[in-house]
Amino acid sequence: MKKISVLLTGVGLLIVGTALLAGGVYFFKLKMDFYTQSIQAEGTIIDIESSRSRQTTYYHPLISFQSVDGETYTFSAETGTSGAYDFTKGDKLMVRYLKEKPHLASVDSFMEMWATPAIMLAISIVLSLVGAFTCYNYFNRIKLRRELPRTGKLLQLTVRAESRSSKNKTEFVVLSDWLNPADSKISSFTSDRISFDPSPYLTDRLVDVWIDPVNPKKKHYMDISFLPEKA
Repeated sequence: MKKISVLLTGVGLLIVGTALLAGGVYFFKLKMDFYTQSIQAEGTIIDIESSRSRQTTYYHPLISFQSVDGETYTFSAETGTSGAYDFTKGDKLMVRYLKEKPHLASVDSFMEMWATPAIMLAISIVLSLVGAFTCYNYFNRIKLRRELPRTGKLLQLTVRAESRSSKNKTEFVVLSDWLNPADSKISSFTSDRISFDPSPYLTDRLVDVWIDPVNPKKKHYMDISFLPEKA
């Protein structure tokens, strides 16, 4: 059950990452189309609008500008800050607007134009990479469990338990070390994570570890099937 949950986590991260990637590309295209079709003009901050979200108040400048047809338009900037004095009435800043639809205007800045798609793309890449690595690691471990008992070398090693904490959860792994006689280098082997402390079951016990003699550090499988299942 634990192993399936790991796979589901990886698949879920891949799905979310892919969805965010699609959204980021979509928003980037919208912003790029607006940027290439819009006209630049000088705007003036005429007022500061505030909005509240949970415990924070955000301030958005209300901006006025004159289009090429001589008409004056106003709009509220999408990007706000939590600092009431980050904007001042009368300040000048560059804006962009569509000639056919001057009411569709935006502050000509990185934060206003590109921050949303950039953040979405960055998060999507991270989630997709973590999800892909999780899925790869899951299937690779299955492959090693199947192949190494047939093609690898069997070691029987003394082991120890070690806790691994993340957020509010503590898990354990079984560790062992092996001195490779071929190059006199020590390789450390790690089991899958388990939800309880296995120390009482490891005393005076040798554990089977299957390795690929060519690359034991990356290709190994520790057999901890002797441990009881947690109820």
